[in-house]
Amino acid sequence: MELQLFGINHKTSVISEREKFIINESNQIILDNHLKRIFKNDFESFFGISTCNRTEIYFVGKRGIIDEVFNEVLKVLDLNDIPKNCFYFLTNHNALAHMCKVASGIDSQVLGEQEIFGQFKKAFKNSSEHKIVGKKLSYLTKKVIEIAKIARTDTEIGLNPLSVSGLTMKLIHNIFEKPDEQNVLVVGAGSLALSVMENLYRSGIKKVNSVNRSIKNIKLGKSFEIISTSLDTLHDQLQFCDIVIASATAEIPLIGKGAIENALSARKNKPILIIDLGVPRNVEDEIRNIEQAYLFSIDDIEKITQENFGQRSIEAEKAMNIIAVEAKKALESFELKTSRDKVSVQLDAFLQNLSYEEIKQFKESKDYSALIKSIKTLNINDSKLNNYEDIKQIDDHIIESMIKRFFSNA
Repeated sequence: MELQLFGINHKTSVISEREKFIINESNQIILDNHLKRIFKNDFESFFGISTCNRTEIYFVGKRGIIDEVFNEVLKVLDLNDIPKNCFYFLTNHNALAHMCKVASGIDSQVLGEQEIFGQFKKAFKNSSEHKIVGKKLSYLTKKVIEIAKIARTDTEIGLNPLSVSGLTMKLIHNIFEKPDEQNVLVVGAGSLALSVMENLYRSGIKKVNSVNRSIKNIKLGKSFEIISTSLDTLHDQLQFCDIVIASATAEIPLIGKGAIENALSARKNKPILIIDLGVPRNVEDEIRNIEQAYLFSIDDIEKITQENFGQRSIEAEKAMNIIAVEAKKALESFELKTSRDKVSVQLDAFLQNLSYEEIKQFKESKDYSALIKSIKTLNINDSKLNNYEDIKQIDDHIIESMIKRFFSNA
């Protein structure tokens, strides 16, 4: 069993390709049942993450099955129209190091951004709560989170980073001379939408409305509150908006070309800035062809010049060195733990074949050196230990502790 992953991100694809491959709570449960049924004992567990920049699937399974797992995922999610060269495939140490880079923000388009760390932990937590993540994958993912924390705290990779919501504010301030006088509509009320509204409030932009599937009271600061209205009112509200920021979870676009044309007609062609942060996209791309409608997708937003990029690039090199060292140690620890677990099971089976007199003799003498020597010098062809080679690699004192545990329960 080894750690393996495949994914698609902003480096290998455009948003029209990424938005097709999304892992959510419902399809993750379907995938979990399907993969465990197909691969049985060759597959321990998996979990997936989908953000603005990427969708990735991490799993522990038999060495060499990554292409088969990939093909099954494509089949279940009906994703055969995405070119295979949009995906990347990593195993073992490379997979673990990549997960660390993702969680620490090194692999993000906004270098050093902080949001991904929370998104990574949330994806792992949600999958764990649904009993999808097995012990081996859980152990490695917790190591990833630990290493990502070290990489961020021991370097300045996060030196004044601009998050996606921060970049949104930067774009608004670059376009409008008086952004606080503009009417803003935020579509959605998830974590990214809330972050956007908080940034709007902090930057003095308070003419903000929100539409969402469910009506929410959104408190910003001590005395400022936004009461979202139903998504059904979205098209009616567009004519009153100078800025639309869309960040809802939707499988099809919520704002089409016709809706914007109607809004512009009602506004007498006063321009509208539309910022689509959704993946899948919330806004039809054809809107780019409408005069006086200025559409920016998540890919467009993240191309905005990043402040302090040079210094953070230097810090990223330091962080990657930390990750390389810590990931190697984590994987060695995992392999040793896996080997010990296998040996412990087989050793117990071997010891159970000892006679009552032999067990009594060893318990009374408490001298296990002869027993350890006999175990380690067994002829592999005659041995009852399936993991004979694993036993030979483990220190005597570890085997002795396993024997003591067995005899204490015998």
